[in-house]
Amino acid sequence: MLRAYRSVDHVVVRLLAAEPLYALFTETFGLPVAWPLQRTDFATYGWVHVGNTDLELWASHSNSDLPAHALPPLIHGFALEPALSLAESLARVEEAGIACKPPRAFQTQNAQGETIVNFTNSVLLDVSASSCCIFFCEWSPRSTIYPWPEAATPVQRRAQHRQDLENRNGGPLGITGLRDIRMATPDMYLHQRLWCALSGSQPSQSIAFVQDISLDLVPREHLRVESLTLGVRSLRVARAFLAGHQLLQTDTGDLLTVACKDLSIHLRAASFPQV
Repeated sequence: MLRAYRSVDHVVVRLLAAEPLYALFTETFGLPVAWPLQRTDFATYGWVHVGNTDLELWASHSNSDLPAHALPPLIHGFALEPALSLAESLARVEEAGIACKPPRAFQTQNAQGETIVNFTNSVLLDVSASSCCIFFCEWSPRSTIYPWPEAATPVQRRAQHRQDLENRNGGPLGITGLRDIRMATPDMYLHQRLWCALSGSQPSQSIAFVQDISLDLVPREHLRVESLTLGVRSLRVARAFLAGHQLLQTDTGDLLTVACKDLSIHLRAASFPQV
């Protein structure tokens, strides 16, 4: 099957409070703001850019949708950018025998009072659970959703943020992008088969998810995203910065763990050797 998605549009991180992690990423780590922090009657949220995707930091006013074994802080899942149109991507997925929820459109009004679709989501049911939501997210080029310009597409927005991060040399940690998603599953055989079908990869515990991101499956009792690993330009520089700010949780020599609000976020050297 041809790959039904182009990229990881964004990763959803559920939190009890969004402000501390948002400040850590944007102020301490110097990551570009992809969506300024907003406070609404249903959630407080903001987005930060990490080079090849965004992190959506989401503190809901209610976590009743989450099971007792997966309460915030939690890497709740991620959105896939459809390869072509959402309808075509869903057709490809359904051909592979993977069930999806009917698409749900989220709308607002523009300055002229017209109702405009901002984005449309569809959950991939067979690779999701209440503790782990994987979904397609198709943004409308006419989206009026704050704070993005109506004419900007997701590809254009991401390119602007990526250039901003490059201009900052990846911030003080030298971040280059998301490199690995580690996902726990109670059924290795099923999810290896489904993710290989989705990604067009050969059966393996580590799946070539997109060109620069791998998906590692590990056997556990519940389906959930266990950790994210970001690439950095220099482990030596990242190690010194984290240690100097009392943010280095563990150090195996080739993998650093950030002390990050009980979330498992790691750093490793990018495509060049550790220095």
